[in-house]
Amino acid sequence: MRYTGTMTPAALLTDLIALTTALEADGATDTRRRQQRDRAIGKELHGQRKRPARQLSGWLRRVDIADWRPSGAHAGVHLYRVLGVSLAVLGLAVGWTLARGVLSYSGQTPINIFHVVSALVLPQILLLVVWLLLALPGASALFSGVRATLGVVHPGRLAQRFAARLERGRTPGLQLLWTQHQSRVMTPAGRWLVSYWSQLFAVWFNVGALLALAYLTAFSDLAFAWSTTLNLDNAEFHRLLQWLSWPWHNLYPQAVPSRELIDASRFYRLQSGGFEPAPPLSAAQLGAWWPFLFLALTSYGLLPRLVTLLVSWLRLRVHLARALAHIAGAAELLARMNSPLVTTVCAHDDVIAGAPGANADASDPVPSARTDGVAMACPVVGWSGTYAQRERLAPRLRGLGIEPLDWQDAGGGRSLHEDRTLVASLCQKRQSGVAVVVRAWEPPLLDFIDFLRDLRRQCGARQAIVVALWGGEHPVATRDSEVWRHALRQLHDPYLHVETLEPTP
Repeated sequence: MRYTGTMTPAALLTDLIALTTALEADGATDTRRRQQRDRAIGKELHGQRKRPARQLSGWLRRVDIADWRPSGAHAGVHLYRVLGVSLAVLGLAVGWTLARGVLSYSGQTPINIFHVVSALVLPQILLLVVWLLLALPGASALFSGVRATLGVVHPGRLAQRFAARLERGRTPGLQLLWTQHQSRVMTPAGRWLVSYWSQLFAVWFNVGALLALAYLTAFSDLAFAWSTTLNLDNAEFHRLLQWLSWPWHNLYPQAVPSRELIDASRFYRLQSGGFEPAPPLSAAQLGAWWPFLFLALTSYGLLPRLVTLLVSWLRLRVHLARALAHIAGAAELLARMNSPLVTTVCAHDDVIAGAPGANADASDPVPSARTDGVAMACPVVGWSGTYAQRERLAPRLRGLGIEPLDWQDAGGGRSLHEDRTLVASLCQKRQSGVAVVVRAWEPPLLDFIDFLRDLRRQCGARQAIVVALWGGEHPVATRDSEVWRHALRQLHDPYLHVETLEPTP
């Protein structure tokens, strides 16, 4: 069955929250049953193997876990949407109110263009530059001080704090994006959600300001002029406005203030409190500034914010999909769904001669699910002394469905060069997989992690790698198993599988 779910941020956020709670609840499911169930679902979603987010979403829609309901996910996404609508309404109201205040005209005092540009245009340019700097890769730490300073009035940060208050004491929803124990995975998505909320506010702020300007222009007689105590003559002010008008100077030259308009609309405040234009000007001339203001707000406010909103939306979608595939437990789930191990019989040359399913239709590229184990022939690496126990370990591997083709020794007293030579030899044979047996009571050290990375780099991204935990004469301790799984989970490798071997007598 082909999964056709949408990959919008709302859908991905729903899946991310639901998957987090589902994997926690699934920990109580019997291991063997979980392996068989997930492999069967993986077969249905075989066409999405190269799209982990879609595959995980499909798994959520097919899995049945006792005592688990995705209610927290629906509540979190509902809050996400409510906060988005609230920020849009707030931005519209703030933009309208601020523009009405700045464009207030009593009929006596002209509206100073300097005030309007300083309140509605220049801050937009500054904030846009700040957003671009913060959006640069690696800028999170470099500009953390700027982010902390803006956090007091940052609409996205305010929405984040509000969400934290609303979700306090409830099942984690949106707050999963800012959780500490998975910050490496979740932080980028949380940062782009904050950016998306902020840009949503900014877009509607500009819409509100433009609506106020259009309303006042259509239904009142606005009069604009300019005045400053700075040592700025008419020619310099004209050059400044030409620079600001550059985005539209060819498309709509009438909206570029002329030198004549600038000369005619400058005014000087007298000690008596009145205004004296130089030279006298008409109401029509005073109102000729509105096209410039409208296009300045559009060019430096609305249009750039539409672009940043779209970028934030796209980056949020990318990072939510990435987080979905890398949260704790997701890599193991993908391995169970995609690996030819544990509950499948591999087709073609992966099938051992004489094994169950060896006569299956060779034209079917999808392994067929079985409940009696896996028949997969592959080389086995005995890590750090386990090679000496190969005779005792072989029956345990067969119990997992792994038929050792040959045994290789690695780690322990062997040199780094010898291990790298072994990796190159294993990957050149292009086997259906590689199994590595380790002592479960010994922690995974860096030399073993490097060995796995070399295997992945040289054997390819989709080569099945099985780490088989051996507990000696005793079952593998739960604590040892968790240590290994946690360490290997950091590799974010969906085709790296961890299994436990039965104790050897």
